Amino acid sequence: MFETIVKPILEIGYTPYTLKITESQGYAGDFVKTQDLSMYTSIVSVSGDGLLHEILNGLLARPDWPSLRNITLGVVPTGTGNGLAKTLDCIWPEQAAVAIVRAQSRPIDIMSATMASGLIEYGFLSLTWGLLGDVDIESERMRWAGSARLDLYATLRLMNLRYYGGRLHYLPAAVTADDSDNDEEQSEGEMEAKFKAETLARKDAAVHESTHSSATNLGQSNNQGADMAWGLPAPNYSSPLVRQSPKPLPDALTPVIQPAVTLHPTLTAGIQLPVKPGSLSSRWRTIEGPFAQIIATNVPWLSADFLACQRARISDGAIDIVYSGDVSMWNILPYMAASTKGTHMNTEGVTHVRARAFILEPTGLRTTSRNKSSLDAIQPSKSGSRCSTSSRSL
Repeated sequence: MFETIVKPILEIGYTPYTLKITESQGYAGDFVKTQDLSMYTSIVSVSGDGLLHEILNGLLARPDWPSLRNITLGVVPTGTGNGLAKTLDCIWPEQAAVAIVRAQSRPIDIMSATMASGLIEYGFLSLTWGLLGDVDIESERMRWAGSARLDLYATLRLMNLRYYGGRLHYLPAAVTADDSDNDEEQSEGEMEAKFKAETLARKDAAVHESTHSSATNLGQSNNQGADMAWGLPAPNYSSPLVRQSPKPLPDALTPVIQPAVTLHPTLTAGIQLPVKPGSLSSRWRTIEGPFAQIIATNVPWLSADFLACQRARISDGAIDIVYSGDVSMWNILPYMAASTKGTHMNTEGVTHVRARAFILEPTGLRTTSRNKSSLDAIQPSKSGSRCSTSSRSL
């Protein structure tokens, strides 16, 4: 892919580069963590989302990471899912390579996840638990099937759905940039009305915007119309490059996000785990399991053909959480199979909330039975905490 598509475009654009070929798992992260990066302006992976995730964590593990904030991260999508590239409307490798030559970039939020062991991981895409996490991890044995492995294994898992014991605590997100922690949370109906108004505004703006700066001028993109319909930024702002230091976008509906000054979670700092009843402030909400799945996403698309949450924005300072409790396969099937139709959110069995931070406390127990006694057995009154995450804009 690099030799046949990316390299010729870089040469046509007179873009100098240094090629590094990964030799093993973790190679890219170790390289970024230890090498002198002062000579580089961008780091681009020709891969899926996984390798870029590895590069991001290697970069943020450096003690001198603040001095490297001007380095942009990019991706030429050649992986299984390509969720970030789809979100940025640069799903074709040729399209991404041209945008990289033109140095187009977008700001993006980074989520930090703190495990019970103290390990901290950073991510730009999502954190999943339950069904979707099982599909992503356990389908690795079916890599011979290409991108179809996700659909095939999801079908198998839906036929034998698992339920996981645990509880979810989340700090509701302020609806606008001006909201404070003391503001009342808007109702779901108000959020829906706001979302529809923003979508219409974006679609109207897209009609009048010039596309002279778009890498998609090389040809029509099959997903441009769909992206505008979901209220995503117009394709002329698309780019596979994402910056750590946010800059104002030509989109009046995008809030101004201040860069983080620390990589350590602040919204969950000081909270003792496991969480004791009454120990969280009144702003926090708690949802008791069992759960079939929890998806905490920073982007609308988790893969090129799976729209996890059409309301998610990559630089709004919020985490969009989509979860399902002890529901049947028939409740989740429409969400998994027809998500791109946009009618799957907040229907029976699928709930969406927006958060600034959340704490997930799994019990470590699971069952495939919806029998009440089986579900009660995996949901004890006390559980050990495993993970807490907070949204972070870098």
